[in-house]
Amino acid sequence: MNGIKEEDLPEVFDSNSYQVLLVANKYQTGFDQPKLCAMYVDKRLRGVNAVQTVSRLNRICAPYDKKTFVLDFKNEYEDIQASFAPFYTETILNETITPSDIRTVEAQVDQYNFLDIDDIEEFNGYLYQDKRTSKEKARMWALLDKSLRIINRHPELEKLEIRATIKRFLRFYSFLIQATCFESEDLHKKYNFLSYLVKEIEVGSGGNDFDIADKITASNFRQKKTGENTHEIESRPEVSLPTPNEVFMDEAVKKKLSEIIDEINAAYNKNFDVDVASKSALQMRDILLKNGHLRDSARNNSLKDFRFAYFDAVQDALIAGYEQNQDFFALLLDNGEKKRELMQVFLEDVYRNLRT
Repeated sequence: MNGIKEEDLPEVFDSNSYQVLLVANKYQTGFDQPKLCAMYVDKRLRGVNAVQTVSRLNRICAPYDKKTFVLDFKNEYEDIQASFAPFYTETILNETITPSDIRTVEAQVDQYNFLDIDDIEEFNGYLYQDKRTSKEKARMWALLDKSLRIINRHPELEKLEIRATIKRFLRFYSFLIQATCFESEDLHKKYNFLSYLVKEIEVGSGGNDFDIADKITASNFRQKKTGENTHEIESRPEVSLPTPNEVFMDEAVKKKLSEIIDEINAAYNKNFDVDVASKSALQMRDILLKNGHLRDSARNNSLKDFRFAYFDAVQDALIAGYEQNQDFFALLLDNGEKKRELMQVFLEDVYRNLRT
């Protein structure tokens, strides 16, 4: 926004020229500036993300007697309190990750067949050189591009899965080598290669994304005190680490579902919890995956033709899960546009899974 190089940002912000920094996820948990004293939060924060974000202010820069202030537009006091509880006095990890767990998630990465052992070896050879020529740098990017081209041949949702699997491998491998004495030269070389590759994987919207920014206008704000909290945090120090095999929704899918559900809440004066409503939508996906007629259609038709059978089956899936999700599903059953918009997110995913 200001034409400042990213590597220069911490130094520039430390000067007197700029006093406000607008941040997204990256600096939300990674910008360490001892002089920060005020924060305005306009996104949902949960768990360790809430702790990391709010704790950006918890650095004292001598000789300042710093007082901090957080104005939060999205989160409830109880949510932030619950997020800090496991980390408030001590933290106990009730599980750990073993080398066999890493091998399992490594196998999940390998099954997509975009990696070449010789390419990884050559890439790391350049990476560990003290200096690299421009020709050698170009060769490194060519090796990454070779894997990237293979990944880009997959449908958008499968690319989301690939990227999520790579991130899972990187996250758990990084934890393992920091928390244990585990060593594997081959795995570390793969870790280096994937660390660079994952940054290049871009997943587009496929023409189905939408923006509600131009549909909403806010004016005439009025402040209203709704409560005052002075409770101490009751520490609950035990935390669980997700296993490497645990399946997560990719951030791009989460974002799409969250935006659609937020729009439903605003348009129909509802208060559906995004996490609960997203799980309800995922339940519909699972029901669709068990549909034998849809499976036959996926195996014998193109995605374009499969689309008709898919949206016909959505109504039956909604009815099947209706008793468990009455309020949310009732709204979708009565609103064809929102039903179609929400379930569009899973179209390619259901098609690809049923074909295989």
